[in-house]
Amino acid sequence: MTITLIKEEERDSIIEYLLGWEKFCVTLLSDILHGGKSIYVVRGNFGEIHGVFSWWMGRSILHCLPDVNGRNHIELEQAFSKFFLDHTIKYLFAIIGEQSGTDFIRKVIFNTFNREPAVQIDYYLQENRRFDSRKKLDGMNHQLSFSVCTMEEADKAFKIHAEYEKEEVLIPGQDFDEAYAREKFELFVESGVVYLGKIKNTILTKASISGMAKNYYMLGGVYTVPKYRNHGIAKAMVNYMTTKFEQENKTLVLYVKKDNEAALKLYRDTGFKTVCDWKILYY
Repeated sequence: MTITLIKEEERDSIIEYLLGWEKFCVTLLSDILHGGKSIYVVRGNFGEIHGVFSWWMGRSILHCLPDVNGRNHIELEQAFSKFFLDHTIKYLFAIIGEQSGTDFIRKVIFNTFNREPAVQIDYYLQENRRFDSRKKLDGMNHQLSFSVCTMEEADKAFKIHAEYEKEEVLIPGQDFDEAYAREKFELFVESGVVYLGKIKNTILTKASISGMAKNYYMLGGVYTVPKYRNHGIAKAMVNYMTTKFEQENKTLVLYVKKDNEAALKLYRDTGFKTVCDWKILYY
């Protein structure tokens, strides 16, 4: 079994493979569809694909590894061990993806380098299936207007995004890098994937699309200003997003912390159902 950087001529076949697992790897597939680099393919002795992952600047791993518990798991472990020995993990920061694949990579790194993650966060990967959620959305705050965030609104919107990062993204012991967060946020704004919910030009809530595959988009960054919470505003934001992309024949997925009861209820009430366990490991 081998792990190699994907070649341009095999990109289409790898995309076809990932489409079979699309809801589980939206961000990874989005990277490939939009010309991402540092994408690796795992192949067996007959050229068959056993998985795909990205290794962004030697720091973050996004993976689609559906065969980690299959009959070739020993060969798979050996291939990954060799890969990590050949590619330094000195700067490894995070492993992100479906739980079994994340646990597999964790095991390989521990067995090869005796290195364990500093922080583990458990999530559910959820998919929007609508069901009867529209009934639950009746009586919601209808004064809200929704729109794509413009560069002229970026300053105000970033203040809310910064609070989201501090509340939901930063891990224990990590400092908030405002300059980096601002640069990344402005790239999202320029790409037209940040959405705002406003009343009379006051921003109350925000959300973004963090990955765009073929049939599925990744919803992220949902955040409501604390003093406006518990008024149906987040529900209205999520409903706007799901309805908008449903009309474009796209299904939204997201990952939500298992211990975030408020978010779990929000997504349950807006038609999301759990697909699998999801895990992020920080080193």
